Amino acid sequence: MHEPLTRDLEMASAPSPEEASEVLERHRYLIERTFPPGALDGLDAAGKATVHANNAELGVRWIRSYANAEKTKTWCVYEAPSEQAVREAAARNGIPVDSIVEVPGDLDPGPLPEMAAPAHRYLVERTFPAGALDGLDAAAKEQVNAHNAGFGVRWVTSYANADLTKTWCIYEGPSVEAVIAAAAANGIPADVVTEVPVDLLP
Repeated sequence: MHEPLTRDLEMASAPSPEEASEVLERHRYLIERTFPPGALDGLDAAGKATVHANNAELGVRWIRSYANAEKTKTWCVYEAPSEQAVREAAARNGIPVDSIVEVPGDLDPGPLPEMAAPAHRYLVERTFPAGALDGLDAAAKEQVNAHNAGFGVRWVTSYANADLTKTWCIYEGPSVEAVIAAAAANGIPADVVTEVPVDLLP
């Protein structure tokens, strides 16, 4: 019998009474953004406070962002009542939105083998046929992790759309080539691999 996949949505704390009179339905989204060089260099505590205030008026919550080294590309995890609320919050904050996808699914790697901490972090976008991930049980994860370890690669976590046909996986490894080789050994796709060494936290 297969281990059920984790699909729980991490619920945000309710807004304060000053922010909202009722708790809104929450959804989780992954937002891809492209910024001009240097645009995020001035994102200090005061700038974040403004973002949070604008977000809160719409019931939107910024969880975290992964960014490339130049901070010209970000992948932001948000919770919100709707995609439209995310877009409106971005407009109020004057920040771009390339794409938004709802990601209610979490795919965790399970127990990981002992290995030295890899030097780089990557975001790996994958596209699967419908039903391809339905058999991802503990034994399958163990096999994936063992193949990964052979390339010095470690699966950290994955965000997935509702039907598990698209995933955005956070991986650590020595190089893009190692991540792609590990994917090939596991028989899984690696549509796009982007190094994301920078954390942008609220």
